[in-house]
Amino acid sequence: MDKKFSNNIKNIKPKKNGKYHQGYIPLNNLHKYFTSCKDEPIIYRSGLEYQFIMFCESNPKIKRWASEPISIRYFNRLLNKEQNYYPDYVIETHKGDKIIVEVKPYQQTVKPDSTDSAWLKEAWIVNNDKWKAANEFAHKHNAKFIIITEKFFQ
Repeated sequence: MDKKFSNNIKNIKPKKNGKYHQGYIPLNNLHKYFTSCKDEPIIYRSGLEYQFIMFCESNPKIKRWASEPISIRYFNRLLNKEQNYYPDYVIETHKGDKIIVEVKPYQQTVKPDSTDSAWLKEAWIVNNDKWKAANEFAHKHNAKFIIITEKFFQ
C-alpha cells in the first residue's frame, strides 16, 4: 500500500488546552515507524491514540506502523459531497499483513438511539460513510480495516 500524500491532515495541529489529550511524539523515541513517513509529524489526537501508539511500539507482532499516512475518498451523505478521510494508523504485522486502523471511543462506534445527541447521530452517519470507504479501499489494496476502541485495551 503506497503512501498517498495530499495529506493536509498533518496541518491540523494538536490542541494544547483542548478536550482531548493531544501532542507530538518525537521520531527518535520510536523504533517501528515507517521510514517512508519520517518526514511527517507523528501526532496523537487523544489519549486512546497515544495508548495505541505505545501498543504498536511494544507489540512484537507489529513490524512497523504509521500515523495518518493515507487519504481515502468517501462520500459524505450529510454534506452530499466527496471528502477525504485520513484513517488514524496503518500497521504492518510481522507476517506482512497490512491493517488500516481507526481509533475511536466505543460510544462513537455503536448506532445511537433516539435519546443521544444530534452530534453523536451525525458523527455516526459520517463515520459509517468513512468506514465503508475504508473497507472498500482495504479490500482493493489487500489489507484489512479495523476499528479500535478502549475495549481493545481492557
